[in-house]
Amino acid sequence: MADEFAELAGLIGTFYDAVIEPGLWQKALDDLRRHFGFHLGAISVISLPTGSAMVQVSTNIPPEYAAGMEAYNDDVIELWGGMARMAEMPLEEPILQSRITGPDVWEGNRFYEEWVRPLGLVDQVGIMLARDRTMVGNVGLGLHESAPPLTDAQMNGLRLMAPHVRRAAVISRMLDSTATAAATFEAALDATRSAVVLIAQDMAIVHANAAARTMLANGDPISSVRGKLTLPRELVPNRLQAAVQAATRAEQELGRRGIGIAAKSRDGTAIAVQVMPLEKRTLRGGLDRRAVAAVFIGDPATPLEMPAEAMRLLYELTPAEQRVFEMVAAGEKTATIAHKLGVAPSTVRTHLLKVFEKTGRHTRGELVKLSREITLPG
Repeated sequence: MADEFAELAGLIGTFYDAVIEPGLWQKALDDLRRHFGFHLGAISVISLPTGSAMVQVSTNIPPEYAAGMEAYNDDVIELWGGMARMAEMPLEEPILQSRITGPDVWEGNRFYEEWVRPLGLVDQVGIMLARDRTMVGNVGLGLHESAPPLTDAQMNGLRLMAPHVRRAAVISRMLDSTATAAATFEAALDATRSAVVLIAQDMAIVHANAAARTMLANGDPISSVRGKLTLPRELVPNRLQAAVQAATRAEQELGRRGIGIAAKSRDGTAIAVQVMPLEKRTLRGGLDRRAVAAVFIGDPATPLEMPAEAMRLLYELTPAEQRVFEMVAAGEKTATIAHKLGVAPSTVRTHLLKVFEKTGRHTRGELVKLSREITLPG
C-alpha cells in the first residue's frame, strides 16, 4: 500500500512538473498509462476561441495512426454517443466507452473499423478535463485485448489522478504559448498575462508577476496584509488558505481543492483562483525555495449556476458528485443517473454516499430540501 501511495504521488508530481517544463507532458502521460495497464493514451488541451493546442501528446500510438486521428473527429464523437451524451459526462470522472455505447454503434463506425480494431483495442477510458468557453480538454486511454478487464481499484486510481491532471491542464492554458519558451519558471510567470503569485507556507508573498502586482497595489481582487496574500471576497471563506495548507502536506491531499476557488472583485465581477503545489518542483530553475504554491487569478470559465455551484463550493463536491446531486435533486433514480453518466450503478451509489457524508444529509429527500434552501454567503 505504501509503495502504491508513493507511486501515485510520483505520477501526480510529474503532471505538475509538466506545467513548469512542458516537454514532460509525454512522460507524464506514458507513466500514467503504464501504471494503470493501458496500451496507449492521448491528452488534448485546446484553448478557445483560438483553437491553439496547449497540450497535444500521445503515447504508444504508431505514427501512421497518430497522424490521421483528426480525420476521425465526427466518428469518435459517434463512438461516445454523440455530442449531447458527451455533454452529460462530468469532468474528472473516468468513463468506460463500453458503458456508453456497444457493438451496435461500433460496427461500421469508421474510426472503430480503421483505427480501434486494427490496434487491438477492446475498450477505452475517457476523462473530460475541461468543456467551457475558454478550453476543451480530455484524456483518452485505450485497453488492449490482451489486458485483463479494468478493476474498481484502477478506476478509483484514475479518479484520484483526474483533478491533478485537470489542474495541470487549466494552468497550462493560463500560461499561454509566450510563457512556455521562457528560460525559468518565474520568467514564464512574468511573461503570461494571467496574474500569478508565488507564496510561502505561511501565505507570505514570495513573487508576484506584473498583473498580480497591479492587483495587489489596488487591493483588488487580491491583497497583501503584512506581506501575506489574502483573497478578501472569497465566496466560501478560507478556501485559498486551506488549499495551500493541503498542498504543503502532500500533493495528493490537495485533490480538487484549489481548482476554481470562487471570489469576487470589489465591483462584484466573478473571479476564479487556481492553486498549484510547488514545494517539490525542482525543474526549469528560477524557483525561490520558499515558494510552496503558485496562485493563479483569472476569470471563471463558466458563470455560477445555483444551487449546484453553491453545493460544489460549500461542500467541496467533485464534478461527478455535483452532477449526481443535481440529478437526485431532480428526482432521477440510480439506474437512470448511471445510464446518463456512463458509469456503473455502484459508482453512482459511491458518489451519493460521498454527497451525504460531505453535506451531513442522510436521505435523498434531505438533498432535495437542501437544493431548495442553499445559498452562498455574501
